[in-house]
Amino acid sequence: MSDIRLSVVIPTHNRRDLLKEMLTTFREQTLPPSEFEVVVVIDGSTDDTLDMVETSEQPYELRVVYQEQSGVAVARNRGAKEAHGGVVLFLDDDIMPHDQLLEEHLRMQTDNPPGVVLGRLIPADTGKRSGWNVWDDTVLSNHYEAVADGRRPPAGRRLYSGNFSVSREAFLAVGGFNEELRRGEDVELGFRFEREGVPFYFSHDASAIHRGYRTFDSWCSSAHAYGHTDVLLAVKRGHLSVLPEIFSWYHRRGLVIRNFVQLSLGRKRVQRMLVRMLKLGAGICDLLGLRRLSHVAYSIIFNIRYWNGAAEQLGGAERFRQLVVGMKSPSSPKREATPPA
Repeated sequence: MSDIRLSVVIPTHNRRDLLKEMLTTFREQTLPPSEFEVVVVIDGSTDDTLDMVETSEQPYELRVVYQEQSGVAVARNRGAKEAHGGVVLFLDDDIMPHDQLLEEHLRMQTDNPPGVVLGRLIPADTGKRSGWNVWDDTVLSNHYEAVADGRRPPAGRRLYSGNFSVSREAFLAVGGFNEELRRGEDVELGFRFEREGVPFYFSHDASAIHRGYRTFDSWCSSAHAYGHTDVLLAVKRGHLSVLPEIFSWYHRRGLVIRNFVQLSLGRKRVQRMLVRMLKLGAGICDLLGLRRLSHVAYSIIFNIRYWNGAAEQLGGAERFRQLVVGMKSPSSPKREATPPA
């Protein structure tokens, strides 16, 4: 135990097969198995994940913690408290780590002042995927290209919980993940790291394949929740810079997207009709191989859901128009923010 330098914390819920495959890949890591451990926190799974982990024989130290279903933020915090390593690497249970992932995170933490290392997530090449998941893949790839070339420098807004590391001491010092949040808890943690002056780094080589996927309804719900949470972070959590940031995103959307958003604001029946119509059109475009048009349709759907979530948290459509639509469109920044789509 005294040789452990890095602890991998993986929260999981009913993903036994994905997790089993993931645990096997850690055998191939370039970091010696004596220098890391894997802590799996099972968040109320109803499959036999617990039995699978407990009977799994690995060359590295593998520990499992079971808790009643309490949410991913609680699970990650529990894993960090149980960790033995000085550096904690948080990974989601739907990724496939590249062989050098652990060594690269540890190298970045060792070669730089203690901080947050953001790793890279690569879309899975799993053959045919639904159009909205392909859209997600494209947005994800574009994001990491922008981070890598400096247009989106590493910062709290870019903290994605699927692949990042930080010293255990710094994580516990800021209080870990906010357990009251069900979405955006990673970004909120990033903002608190920034407040404390914790530096951020990005490693292109600390990479892993993201194998996750969502149903269409889940994808739409997530977009709505992101808009809701972004406003919540500013209004109730004190991260005041979030509002002008997301307001500027709206003004950088194309005219077509803004018109669809305006048409749907506060009108749930209209919103449902538009989403169904756009999904149908996107599906036809996918069948015809018109990927660009399909991408546009999914972008409109995402924005409709995101901005309706933001408007609801702001106090309704009219309040949204007063605060956001009436705001003067900002000039293009030198560095890109991270818009929702």
